[in-house]
Amino acid sequence: MMKYFRCFAVLTIALFTQTFVLAQNPWSLEQCVRYALDNNISIQQQQLLSEQSANALFQSKFNFLPSVNANATYGVSWGTTGVRDGAITTYLDNTAQYLNPTISASINLFEGLQKIHTLNRNKADYNAAQQEVENLRNQISLEIARAYLQVLLSKEVLATAEKSRESVQEQLAVTRKLVAAGSQAYSTQLEIEAQLASEEVQYVTAKNQVETSYLTLRQYLDIDPASVFEIETPNIDVAIVETDESAEGLYNLAQRLPQIQVAEYRQESAKHAHSIAKSRYYPTLSFTTFYGSEAYHSSVISYDSFWTQLDKNTNYGFRFGLNIPIFQNWSIVTGAKNAKLNYKIATLELENRHKLLYKEIQQAVLEASAAYNKYKSGDRSVAAMQESFRYTQQKFDVGAVTATDYTVSKNNLFKAESNMLQAKYQYVFQLKILDFYKGNPITL
Repeated sequence: MMKYFRCFAVLTIALFTQTFVLAQNPWSLEQCVRYALDNNISIQQQQLLSEQSANALFQSKFNFLPSVNANATYGVSWGTTGVRDGAITTYLDNTAQYLNPTISASINLFEGLQKIHTLNRNKADYNAAQQEVENLRNQISLEIARAYLQVLLSKEVLATAEKSRESVQEQLAVTRKLVAAGSQAYSTQLEIEAQLASEEVQYVTAKNQVETSYLTLRQYLDIDPASVFEIETPNIDVAIVETDESAEGLYNLAQRLPQIQVAEYRQESAKHAHSIAKSRYYPTLSFTTFYGSEAYHSSVISYDSFWTQLDKNTNYGFRFGLNIPIFQNWSIVTGAKNAKLNYKIATLELENRHKLLYKEIQQAVLEASAAYNKYKSGDRSVAAMQESFRYTQQKFDVGAVTATDYTVSKNNLFKAESNMLQAKYQYVFQLKILDFYKGNPITL
């Protein structure tokens, strides 16, 4: 019972500590990325696969050493043995024992350079496995950045919706006074109240979007959804500068990205695998040296003791073995052909990844330029809509325009502000993608 209580206490303290830390310290984008990379299960699985490749590489190095084996054969037999005494042969029950210990060492002197090619292939596989880990880390980092920026966007939209709602609340208070004084019709108040209800819907929708965005980020981080979790709100406006990156320049910088290096190492591995398959055409030459002894004991025939026999009955020597492949059901030829095809497949995969990378960079540069232009256009639109709404509100206060005109102007302003914010954060994310292709860390 005490054991279960201790386990429960430890878990409770751990959960409380995590909740306290999350609540006390808003997380930056760098902290989110670092936490995800340290705790992501997919990365841990890929790292284990990398360790398996490391073990295979380690073993291929030790395969150059000779193999040493020791064995001993011990046996007991029962039966009858004829013992001749002059002309008389007497058959007696005989229990015999024998012991034959041997130690040997062998090594392949030549096998078509298979071990060298295997070592090189395993080295390429290990490097590819490591780059697979880095590629997965990069993908997760981008997803975290996207989710993080989505939270920031949702929070700004919420702030805009709240500000818009407060503005309508203030306008409704003014309108009620004007209606009470007889300066405005009661229908005007009703229209403003309807607009306030619409603002409440926008505010609730924006608030729900913040919670949804936070949930998505928590899921990427694998953090308890019930925990208190906040992120920092950096000033991203300082990062919004027009980029002049070219697709060709980024493509040259992106040649060392993990997804390209993985394909290069896979191609190298397939090349060595082809060499291994071709090396099976060659004969193999092996060398073995051995040392052994034997001892025998019989209940009928008298022998020296076991230890004396083992000391005197020694035998040692060496032998060479030559194996020439003549016909193995065409398996060697088929294996070499398939290995060559695998090398061609790996070569095409490398070429395809280069083409896909260039297309992705072209798309990223184009989307970054489009997002920047959309942001600048949206910024100008917001400024124009703000001035238009200010003018409409002034005219509405003196009864020069209807409540419908006021509502339309207010909605247009909120729509312009939302579109501008979306374009701003989309452009920031596109800048992070360009930084990724340049090999820069993802930061805000």
